Amino acid sequence: MAELSGRAKKDLDGLPEALRLRAVDLIERLDAQPALGKKLLGQLEGLRSARLGRTHRIIYRLGETGPEVVTVVQRKDAYR
Repeated sequence: MAELSGRAKKDLDGLPEALRLRAVDLIERLDAQPALGKKLLGQLEGLRSARLGRTHRIIYRLGETGPEVVTVVQRKDAYR
């Protein structure tokens, strides 16, 4: 499974159970498909965003050892 930051662990704990299970599944898929999300631009350059349903995004970076999840956040706050 991809490496999780402290913030990402806290974010996952705060999600409803159904959304948390989908998030864990998507994070596991990042190991096999690291380019799954889209590249972000501007201040967030170097990060990628994978959709978790309509309302949430998984923000991650591609590290030397694989994907590193930075945060799991609502879409409205993801790109600020």
